[in-house]
Amino acid sequence: MSKKGPPPPFGACPPGAFRNAVRVLAHLLPDVALFRKTSSILLGPAGGRDGRAYDVSVFGSMKARLHPYDNICEKRVYLTPQHWDPDERRALAKFIERGAGPFVFVDVGANAGLYSLFAASAARRAGRAIAIVAIEADPVMCVRMAFNFAASGVKAKILPYAATAAHGAVRLQVNARSRGMTRIVEDGGEAVEGAPIASMLAEQGVEHVDAMKIDIEGHEYAALDAFFANAPEALWPRFVIIETSHEDPERAASALIASRGYKTVMKNRLNAVFERG
Repeated sequence: MSKKGPPPPFGACPPGAFRNAVRVLAHLLPDVALFRKTSSILLGPAGGRDGRAYDVSVFGSMKARLHPYDNICEKRVYLTPQHWDPDERRALAKFIERGAGPFVFVDVGANAGLYSLFAASAARRAGRAIAIVAIEADPVMCVRMAFNFAASGVKAKILPYAATAAHGAVRLQVNARSRGMTRIVEDGGEAVEGAPIASMLAEQGVEHVDAMKIDIEGHEYAALDAFFANAPEALWPRFVIIETSHEDPERAASALIASRGYKTVMKNRLNAVFERG
């Protein structure tokens, strides 16, 4: 049986003139509720329902092969990047611009690597070097992420693990319709290795973290509770973006972060941003 060869190089999967023209139009839609809801009308003409990937430029200087048909964040960045976490990304860019020297970004639940690519782009604009640790349990997304990093000339360490409270195998339920919603489950799914964030960073020799993004579909509390309990304070990130839409009120990760001395920068219905003085 022949092995599957490497993917074609970036640029081999262009959207084409018409699809690109539709994307340009979609990129002009204001970031208000009405247009966020109606922008999906343009997804079909832009090729987002064709079941194929497209090579496009993102965040100015970055390049990505996006799969808008099975991953909501890739769809949004492909069609309407201005609608994809604009406040969160603006806060991250400002945080990067305020500092100096090498910037360390830890992306927990890195998906296709889009947040990491944005951070790399913002660091380039600020004239800062960046070190990225991207943690992702879904093997398919690890492949996509690695391709995007290579196409963009971004050096990053990809760790193919689920972020968990302790070492050991866990079950991962893949959401084939939107891979960003893949999550850890009690039964079913496929077995993947889980590891605590603090242990993974220690193994990589990471001594400090400037910013962390964590989006692991409701398991943020368990992963962060273990992190704060076991990581030295020197390793606690100064800036955190966290998904809150799946929070359990009894075990809210946002409340856990606030209890560790972080101040809320912003919060919306999906995410919250914190900064530590």
